[in-house]
Amino acid sequence: MVLAMGTSAFILPQTSGPIVARGKGALFTVHPSLALSGAIASSDGGGSGPAVLDKPETIEKSRVEDSVKEKEKHGSEGWEVRLFNDPMNKREFVARCLTEICGMSDGQSFQVMMQAHQSGVAVIGRYNFELAELYHNSLRDNGLLVDMRPVDDDA
Repeated sequence: MVLAMGTSAFILPQTSGPIVARGKGALFTVHPSLALSGAIASSDGGGSGPAVLDKPETIEKSRVEDSVKEKEKHGSEGWEVRLFNDPMNKREFVARCLTEICGMSDGQSFQVMMQAHQSGVAVIGRYNFELAELYHNSLRDNGLLVDMRPVDDDA
């Protein structure tokens, strides 16, 4: 029996117990069932060429998507981000957060801030789900009172 490891091959006697081989300073133990299966070793008459491994089977899973639910959640221009008045934050800070986070001009951010200050709530804008969620979380992390809610595209 020939045991092949890397570029080295060893001739081993036929035994029923584990086969022990030493190569490049390491000690290898090979169970005879593996050696006889051809996975590691080949018989004397077969030669000691490179091992050929079969490609593992690939199982493809199909993803079933509920397009209505996805559109409902991530609808285009379907989410409003609203700003609420709070006594804790100064008006200048609120306007600066709207400018830096939402990309509004100074005039737009001042108008939204004043509307929230005077009437208690102001709509920052209507965005798709991902952008609305980003603005909502960023403004909330800065201490502003905001929420986001879905709106109908028909309205």
